[in-house]
Amino acid sequence: MATLKILRCKNCTAPLPAGTTTCPKCHAVNLVQSEVNPLQLPSNLTNDYIEFFKQQTEANPKDTNALFGMGLVYMGLKNYELAQRNFKLAVDQSPLDADVYYYFALSLFEGHNPMHLKNTITTRIEEWLHTATNRQAKRKYLILQMILRQGAFVANGLQVKGEQPVELFERICTMVPEADEIKELEEHIQITDRQTLDWLEQIKNGAYKPVAKRPTDVNESCLGLGMNTFLVADSVSMRDEYFMFSDNGDFEGGISALEAISKREEFFDFQYPPCEPELEKKPFYPLWRMIKVAIGYFFLWIVALVVVDVVPVGLNHIKIEKVDKQTKADVQAFFEKHVVIACEPAEEGQNESLGWYREPAEDLNTVLKYEGIERSWMGLAGVGLLILPIILFVIHWLVIIGSTAKKRREIAERNNDKKAWFNIATFRHKDRSTKYEYMEFCRHYLSPQSPCLSTSYDPVSLALKENNIDEKDMRGKILFVNYFEDEDMDGDPTTNPLITLRHIYYVIAIPQRDKLVMLKNRWDTMTDTIESCDSESVFYRNILSLNVSGDEIEIDLVGGTSTGIVLPSTKESIFSYQDSDPSNAMTYSATRTSDPHVFVKALETLIASH
Repeated sequence: MATLKILRCKNCTAPLPAGTTTCPKCHAVNLVQSEVNPLQLPSNLTNDYIEFFKQQTEANPKDTNALFGMGLVYMGLKNYELAQRNFKLAVDQSPLDADVYYYFALSLFEGHNPMHLKNTITTRIEEWLHTATNRQAKRKYLILQMILRQGAFVANGLQVKGEQPVELFERICTMVPEADEIKELEEHIQITDRQTLDWLEQIKNGAYKPVAKRPTDVNESCLGLGMNTFLVADSVSMRDEYFMFSDNGDFEGGISALEAISKREEFFDFQYPPCEPELEKKPFYPLWRMIKVAIGYFFLWIVALVVVDVVPVGLNHIKIEKVDKQTKADVQAFFEKHVVIACEPAEEGQNESLGWYREPAEDLNTVLKYEGIERSWMGLAGVGLLILPIILFVIHWLVIIGSTAKKRREIAERNNDKKAWFNIATFRHKDRSTKYEYMEFCRHYLSPQSPCLSTSYDPVSLALKENNIDEKDMRGKILFVNYFEDEDMDGDPTTNPLITLRHIYYVIAIPQRDKLVMLKNRWDTMTDTIESCDSESVFYRNILSLNVSGDEIEIDLVGGTSTGIVLPSTKESIFSYQDSDPSNAMTYSATRTSDPHVFVKALETLIASH
C-alpha cells in the first residue's frame, strides 16, 4: 500500500500541514489524524493534494515525500508521464527509498499488457525493479517482477535472466501479504497471460491451498430445480454425500475456495459461457491503389522527361557533323564542362551507348553525338527533376505499405486480446463454483464454525456480543431464521441464482427477561463482513398473542398494532439450528432454534409469566 507520511483531516480528508491539527480547508480541529493513500484518492480531492504537494516542493525542491506523493497522485489519475517525472525527481533526491523505484517501475507499464511492451521499456522496468528488490525484497516487488518476466519474456518465448517466474511465485507464497498488493497492480497493468492470472488467483486465495474437485454432476441436476425445492429436498442428503466435515466441523472441498471473494465474483460474473468474440478483419494491402500510384508517377516522370528535353536545365549534347580541329576543341570543351553519360555510335543499326565517359573517343568518326550533365547547379536541377518522380513514388509506396502494416498489427493485437479474454472467460466459466457449492458456502458462513468472519463469531454470537447480551441469561430459545432473496427487482418471483444467491436476509429474535429483541439484517454474500442489525424491541406485557401463519410469526400488540418476524417460505432456514439431534455438532444448540413453533412455544411461556 502506498501510504505517505502526510496526514489528512478527519472531517473533509484534505491534507494537513505539518505541525498543525487545524484543517486549512474546513477549519476543523483534528484530535486524531490519519495517513493517506494518494493512489486511492476520491476525484474531488486530487486537486487539493496536487496543490498541497506543489506548495511543499516550492518550499523545498528536495522534499522527497512531496515529490513521491505528487507522482502517486498522478499515477492514480493514470497520468503516467507526470507520475514518472516526479518519481525520477524523487529517486534523485532519495536513491535509497525502494518504494520509489517500485512505483516508478509500475508507472512505466502505463496500463499496457506486458506481452506487448517494447524491449527498451521492458529493460527499464527490469532495471528499476532490480534496484528496488536489492534495496528491500518486498512481496509486492516480487509479484510485479513475476508478472513482468512471465508476460514479457516467457509468454513471448524469450529467455529470462535471473530467477524464473515460477521461482518468484514460490518465494511470494512464503511471504506475508500486504494490503491491496494485487489490486494496485491490476489497476495499472493489463494482464492476459493465463499462467500469470492463475498465479495471482492463488496468491489472492492463499497459494498451495488444495481445492477438491467439485461435483459437477450435482450442479447439472440442481440447476433445473427451483431454489425452494432445492433447499427443502436436498439440503442434508446432498451435503452429506458430496462434502466431508473435519473434526472441527469445517467443510472440505469446493466450498473452501469460495472463502476468497474473487471466487464468488467468478460465480456471478461467469455464470454463463462467454460469447465468441467478433474479431476484426485485417485489411489487405491495397494492390490496385498501389498500381494506380505507380501509373500516376510514371506519367509524371514522362512529363519531367519532356520538360528536361525542351527546357535548358543543364542536360546538353554535342553533335559531330565533321571531324576537324574545331570539332575536336568543341568536344574537349564539352567534356570539361559536362559529365558525359552517353554517346550515339555512328554505325547504323547500333543502339545508343550509355555509360560514364571521362574523355572523347580517339576517332571521332565513330561517334555522332555525346550527351552530358552540365557541371553546375542547372545540371543538378535537371537530374533532380528526372529522379524526383521516382523518389516520390518510392516514398508513397512505403507510406501505403507502412500504414497498412500498422493497421494490421493493431488489429492483430486487439484480436489477440479478445481471444485471450475469451479463453480466460471460458476457463473461469468452467472453473466457477456450482450453484450448490455457493449455497453450501453460505450455509457454512452462517454456522458457528464460520472461517470468514474476522471476529470469529457467527451472526448470532456477533449480534449478542454487539448488544452486550449473555446467552446464558436467555429464558427461552433464540430464534435464527435466514433465507435467500426470491424476488427480482420488479418484485416478481425468481429462481435465478444470480439474484437469489446474492443476498441473505436473516432475523435473530432474542428473548430476554422482560422483552423480545428482534434484530433484522441483510448479508451481501460478496462481502466478508456482516453489518450491524436493525433492532426492534417489544416488552412481553405489550404482547397480546402470537401466531405462526405461513411465512410469518404474527405478534399482536396492545393498542391494536402488530409486528412480525418474516420466515423462509421453505419452512427451513439456509442454516438451521436443530433440536432433535444433539450428536450433530454443527447444528445442535440447547439455546438456539430455527423452528418457529419451538420458539413461539417457549416465548408464550415467558409472556404468560408477565
